[in-house]
Amino acid sequence: MERGIVAGRLHYYGIPTGKLRRYFSLENLWDLFRVAAGIVRSWALVRRLRPDVLFSKGGFVSVPPVVAASMLGVPVVSHESDADPGLATRINARFSRQICVAYESTRQCFRSRYQTRVTVTGNPLRDEILRGSRNDGLQYLGFSVADPRPVVLFLGGSLGARQINELVDGLLPTISTRWRVVHQTGTGHRVDVRRSDHYAAAYFGLELPDILAAADLVVCRAGASTLWEVAVLGLPMLLVPLMGGSRGDQVRNAAIFERAGAAVCLTSAESLARDVAAWLDRYARDQDQMRMMGDRARALVSVDAAERIADIVAGYLQTAPESSRRA
Repeated sequence: MERGIVAGRLHYYGIPTGKLRRYFSLENLWDLFRVAAGIVRSWALVRRLRPDVLFSKGGFVSVPPVVAASMLGVPVVSHESDADPGLATRINARFSRQICVAYESTRQCFRSRYQTRVTVTGNPLRDEILRGSRNDGLQYLGFSVADPRPVVLFLGGSLGARQINELVDGLLPTISTRWRVVHQTGTGHRVDVRRSDHYAAAYFGLELPDILAAADLVVCRAGASTLWEVAVLGLPMLLVPLMGGSRGDQVRNAAIFERAGAAVCLTSAESLARDVAAWLDRYARDQDQMRMMGDRARALVSVDAAERIADIVAGYLQTAPESSRRA
């Protein structure tokens, strides 16, 4: 996916790597060799490209280049988006000169000897998210501006979420009298539904800022980027964090917003449909409560995280030797 996103914009270099599992698996042994191969490949790339600084967003694929950069004396700046760092970020912290985090509470997840390296920057946001138009969004969706019913947006991520897709399918008959529904389904599910009160598509691209501007409430996972993009617009959230197959980071992300009264976290699969229906009914009757939650969500996030991170990276560029600088 990353290769497809950056193609034509940046140079892309693929490296082998292995997943860092916290549980026993025979694949761990094989992946150790993959990680070693990734470090060798990264070492060769770093030595050839001679970067002035390496920026890491974490994930198991980041470990080999971070280790290689540190071996060659290239300063490393790491960023952690979630409430608590994953295993890769914890490993990378040993080799990083600066560790950027999204939340003040995340600072305590790092050992005391790393505390001077930790800076709370927030999570970077795409500028276009802040430039959405409600009227343009309603027009794109085919919804009438005169319709008094609020708009609920169900987001399942770029690949979709079966749990959220099934949730929407079950709720549609009962919530359509009070809500207009927008549903991002992901591939492999029903797509291209266009009605006066229901819009569904596999993926939202350039139109996402306008769709978010048209929404009054969002039902979504609790991934770091999704949370910040929704919160910065002052939208209340019903969060359905990813549970199975996860280290629990989404649950802890959601907890930060729930404690602040900025969201409701729903973790019971058995009662999920009933819980969402009850909250939607409550919010449809109480617009003031929705606005209050949205205000609290906006207060939790910052809009200048990208600039803060860029300033940190630029600081290392400014201190790099003249002979190593490139345009």
